[in-house]
Amino acid sequence: IEFNFFEKNVKEYNHLKRKNYIFLKANNIKIFLTWAKYTKDHMAAYEAIKELGGIFAIWQYAFEGTSSCTTQINTDIYFSNFSKNFFYKNNSNIKLFVNTGFVMDYRFNLLKEKEKIIRNKLLDNGAKNIVAVFDENSNQHKRWHTGHLLQAENYEPILKEVLKNNNLGVIFKPKNSKTLRERIGSVNELLIKAEATGRCFVYESVTDNFTSAPPVLAGLSADICIHGHLCAGAAAIECALANLPTLLIDREGSPENILHSLSSENLIFNSWEETIYALKDHFNSKNRNKNFGRWPEYFLNDLDLFRDGKAAFRMGEYLNTLINFIKENKSRDEAMNIAAEIYAKKYGIDKVSTFN
Repeated sequence: IEFNFFEKNVKEYNHLKRKNYIFLKANNIKIFLTWAKYTKDHMAAYEAIKELGGIFAIWQYAFEGTSSCTTQINTDIYFSNFSKNFFYKNNSNIKLFVNTGFVMDYRFNLLKEKEKIIRNKLLDNGAKNIVAVFDENSNQHKRWHTGHLLQAENYEPILKEVLKNNNLGVIFKPKNSKTLRERIGSVNELLIKAEATGRCFVYESVTDNFTSAPPVLAGLSADICIHGHLCAGAAAIECALANLPTLLIDREGSPENILHSLSSENLIFNSWEETIYALKDHFNSKNRNKNFGRWPEYFLNDLDLFRDGKAAFRMGEYLNTLINFIKENKSRDEAMNIAAEIYAKKYGIDKVSTFN
């Protein structure tokens, strides 16, 4: 059984590598950029383009607070806003680690006008305080992912509070709104009632698999952002980096997550009940705590020292430098080494490093 397992997977891997090799060679591709790093597929593509003398690069799409086999990387260049130590500890193989900042930060300013549409709608229907709520999707296999019941429990408490509290409004930005109402089962009845008040809105427009609205759009419309999971926190990270008050709920229990280094009673809660109590206390206080939901500066700096809305520009700038050197017939190693020197000189020697 073991032999058949390895034989089958080796054949699949070699087939995928060969498929990538043929495609890259036929189209004379010298740089392969992707965010898809959570399966062995990226390793096959890396090996294929390396054999062709090209360069493989990955940009960080999602937040990872806990090391696992699915966060291991095999690449020439990794564009990230993380500390490289996280990837060093999980045995990743990265030739050059390039700190660009949060690549999606360009949209913070672009969405500031659009956020008023939903906010004003909820305010017009009586809401005085608005929260934005994010989830992490679910499937029926609760052993491997958050099960549907856990997601239903992620919506029920705040919906009941909206129906009780006429001053409260809520904006939901599900990770996958396409199947949300089916997945949360009978809780959808509460959702429909809450929507009828005019103080509840769900972003339901979707791409192929995920809700099309970015988390920061919902966050900008709200007074407080809430991510219902600590095991994954990309939505919370995006809002915190946009300088929005953001709370986390660790219902599953993820004590090894680097987000726990926030260690603040104003940021991380163990249940929705605790969170709602804290929200009511905050909203009803005559002298509101200005630091409620505010992430400490040292932690934000660890996530993104730039925070200037130009992370995507820096990544594009770096890639353009590589392309120009490749056009000059520089080898892959020469192109990468010179590009790294140029980037380090412009943005700081600490912004590009190797694992060697």
